[in-house]
Amino acid sequence: MSDAAFRRSLLVCCDLRRYSAADDHLQRALQELLVQSLDRAGRAAGLDRARWVRQPKGDEEWAVLPPDTPEPLVVDRYVRELDAELRSVNRYRVPEAKLRMRLAVHFGVTAQGANGFPGQDAVLVSRLLDSPVAKRALEQAPDADLVVVLSEVVYDSPVRAGRTTLDPAAFRRVAVSVKDFTGHAWLWLPSGNAHALRLEEPAPPPSSPSVVQHATASGGSTVVQAGRDAHMPTQRADVVQHFDRNDQRGSHFGPVYGAGRDGG
Repeated sequence: MSDAAFRRSLLVCCDLRRYSAADDHLQRALQELLVQSLDRAGRAAGLDRARWVRQPKGDEEWAVLPPDTPEPLVVDRYVRELDAELRSVNRYRVPEAKLRMRLAVHFGVTAQGANGFPGQDAVLVSRLLDSPVAKRALEQAPDADLVVVLSEVVYDSPVRAGRTTLDPAAFRRVAVSVKDFTGHAWLWLPSGNAHALRLEEPAPPPSSPSVVQHATASGGSTVVQAGRDAHMPTQRADVVQHFDRNDQRGSHFGPVYGAGRDGG
């Protein structure tokens, strides 16, 4: 990375909810609405999105802002304008066609690479966006159209320091663990209460206990039944053990017939 390419900038990315579940026509409409909504929110906040370096990804946009962009303007006014824009867009849309999204913001080192922006800060903002806790927040708040995740550095500088109109107490510190990244971030719902959500990782369902049964068949052989499978080692040639009505609750043995006798 050359010194000329090195700079610190705001990184802002967003991703739509349940985009992959939509059919082709709805996906096209959602893409158009996404770009229009981001542009309108930018204009309302006094931001020139034409200066942003943007990477469109269908249901996602990954952007690096100019280094001179004020952090409070993005974290505060732009986010508020975007939330208002989404409420307006979704007012008369059915739930399956609503434009609902997660938005992640970080401030760090950026440099243009051959196929994007390499570096740990670029990875970090992507991990915040894709974090399970952010996805759960959007699922648990059906009346909210926007979930915001700020990195710790962004929360500490403009928000906690009082450089915005945002209430620091409205943010909730959450653990983020995605792939090889583990850290913390600050979650906020502009039109909801982040502290009212149950964001803990759901507990795995209890495993079913295995059923193993032992029985001694005529002739001295051992029968072992686990679930529905039964295994019978070699028996004496003059005895055949028949099993009737085997299920997971136990083995019920049928009649025993001696070799050469009529079993009827």
